[in-house]
Amino acid sequence: MINKELIANLVAEAIQDTDLFLVEVKVKPSNVIEVYVDADSAVNIDQCVAISRAIEGKMDREAEDFELSVLSWGLSGALKMDRQLQKYVGKDVEVKNKEQGKLQGTLVAFDAEKVEVAPAPKKASKKKPVEAPAHLVLDRKTTEIKPAIVF
Repeated sequence: MINKELIANLVAEAIQDTDLFLVEVKVKPSNVIEVYVDADSAVNIDQCVAISRAIEGKMDREAEDFELSVLSWGLSGALKMDRQLQKYVGKDVEVKNKEQGKLQGTLVAFDAEKVEVAPAPKKASKKKPVEAPAHLVLDRKTTEIKPAIVF
């Protein structure tokens, strides 16, 4: 079986001196390797190809056959790292957890224990005032934060 740590080290070499960072490496039982990267700015296809070539150039297909995909983390995945959360401060996110359910709004701030999300602006009325920012407990196992897709 292919070692995740080896792949992570090869990715680290390939992306040093860039704003790219490794989010996750998955190695499936059939030697299918999926590498997920993100960036402080944006990830483009040329960067993914360069990382893929760097990995393939250091691995021996004669020793172990594998399938490799290098992918941008994208908008559909939950934000897993503080660096990703920092990138979305001031932007719309969707937060789901067991206690408060689902909330969509602007990520205001976060730390190791909580996230602050300002609910999406609603028109104030006499009956229902505009909601204040919500402070949600940040349990990395039960809280999912995704970029909100706004059309």
